[in-house]
Amino acid sequence: MATPAARLFSKLDGLFAVYKPQGVHWKLVRDTIETNLLKAVNSCPAAPPRCKVQFQLLPSGDCSSSSQLTVTKTNLPALADHPLVTGPRFHKIRVGVGHRLDAFSSGVLVLGLGNGNTALESLYRSHVTREYMLEGEFGIATDDFTHTGRVIERSTFDHITNDKLERVLAMIQGANKKALITYSHVDLSTQEAYELAVKGLLRPLDKSPPILTGLRCLSFKPPQFTLEVQCVNETQRFLRKLVHEVGLELRTNAVCTKVRRTRDGPFKMEDALTRHHWTADDIIPAIANFRRTTRKIRKNDIYRQAIKQSDSTTQTQGQARTSTCQLESVSQEKAGSLSPPSEMSVDSRQLVINLTMRGPVRWVFWDIKDTLLKVRHSVGEQYGHEAKRVGLKLPAMQLETAFKEAYRQHSRLYPNYGIAQGMNGQLWWTSLVKSTFSQCGVQDPDLLDTLAKNLYHNFTGPENWEVFPDSNSTLKSCTALGLKQGVVSNFDRRLEGILQGCGLRTHFSFLLTSEDAAAAKPDPDIFVQALKKSGVPAKLVVHVGDHYINDYLTSRSLGIRGYLLDRHGLQKHLDVPPQHRLQSLDELPARLLQETD
Repeated sequence: MATPAARLFSKLDGLFAVYKPQGVHWKLVRDTIETNLLKAVNSCPAAPPRCKVQFQLLPSGDCSSSSQLTVTKTNLPALADHPLVTGPRFHKIRVGVGHRLDAFSSGVLVLGLGNGNTALESLYRSHVTREYMLEGEFGIATDDFTHTGRVIERSTFDHITNDKLERVLAMIQGANKKALITYSHVDLSTQEAYELAVKGLLRPLDKSPPILTGLRCLSFKPPQFTLEVQCVNETQRFLRKLVHEVGLELRTNAVCTKVRRTRDGPFKMEDALTRHHWTADDIIPAIANFRRTTRKIRKNDIYRQAIKQSDSTTQTQGQARTSTCQLESVSQEKAGSLSPPSEMSVDSRQLVINLTMRGPVRWVFWDIKDTLLKVRHSVGEQYGHEAKRVGLKLPAMQLETAFKEAYRQHSRLYPNYGIAQGMNGQLWWTSLVKSTFSQCGVQDPDLLDTLAKNLYHNFTGPENWEVFPDSNSTLKSCTALGLKQGVVSNFDRRLEGILQGCGLRTHFSFLLTSEDAAAAKPDPDIFVQALKKSGVPAKLVVHVGDHYINDYLTSRSLGIRGYLLDRHGLQKHLDVPPQHRLQSLDELPARLLQETD
């Protein structure tokens, strides 16, 4: 017959959720629960000790003389079963931890006991959605994106409005929804895929980068604000960095002050046990309450594994069909249905064939600064050289610092070259130059006018700009492939002269600067105007740029196939898949060949 301890131990099998406080490591939570459960199990009444039959020589009757001893059968408790000899009956209970929370974070933490650890692994593989509440504060930047880190920068935030914040959040969410579709591996032309998308049930089939499935602002009381995030495959550092990047796109800084998980798949905040309830008396009912959910998780995981095996078989068959299609396309090319230029390489011909098969790319939009061109020398050096020409000796570092501060102030007060305030690019830049030198102690109005005029015209010519080595060759390759090209850049009207002087102007059918469009990235309106100029749908357009928000997220939010140029491998945005990254522009033709979204 089972003992009370064994019966209690058998009930410790399944999943349950606890609320992890902030500042407590998840290992301490796990160890505390294991200790409490072991105490409960070992405190149960032990089974009565076994009786050992012994025959002893005992005096008979009242006589104590050794000559009258008789052999007597006696039952004695076995000392080997005594608690002081055996010690605690249970020494270890396996407590598994689901998607973990770091010490800075708090909220719902799912744990598994016994066979529940298998269900815990199934829950992890199913890529369930988790919800978080993120609290942030504008105006500060730290080395670890939290308010407790080392402060590295302070900035103003008076210019931030709720509408601007919502606009940035919408762009980020739009780009992540497209990434979710890519990693879910569903055929969007089917009714089933449509219904899944409408119900919000699309999930990555395999392991993917962190993807946001929902993002909205719950509270906006500057400098404090609160975001609600739904996501899959995230880490808490990714979420804290998200708050930091939202601040950067609003032309300020932001730190995360709190990360709280409110839901982990089917486990919600109201289901989580607080610290005072991490006992066997409360854990056992919690496990029983989720017994049906645990069975459902295991069942869904079996289905998911079967779907993966089916998809793997289908993919192998699809590769064979693709090879056949490519052979047919080559035959059509020989018959004259496709006529790429004879001087093109075999790889270029195959690229044209594949693009034609999948709905060809017709246009490539380009960002300019730090994508095709870069400033030849630092701002401090060039401003210092011009100052020297008029008899001033100013350190380049001092000018660099003053320029950054003046640029930040002008961008905040007069965004996009002050178009909304009646300014233009020339007035904006000359004002910025004067502000830069004024901060360095130059107060002569005539001297400031001379410096501003000279520097404005210096940056009009090609001598202060450098073309990247891979720019011209890639532009020529795109032209040879029959692709039309345009410019979508946060630049002023000097751009055409700069491109003309650098020998790049002939590659582009149109130039659209933020000054001409009266809209600057990340405002999607500049891309909308570019699409009107191209005359084709967004799905037939590729955009290449070096800025995560301005170029990648904004273009993809409109359905344009955005690529993020990361020449030095410094942009660690986990939601950008490898096929959307370029370390060199020379990779673009091959990447277009591999494009699948």
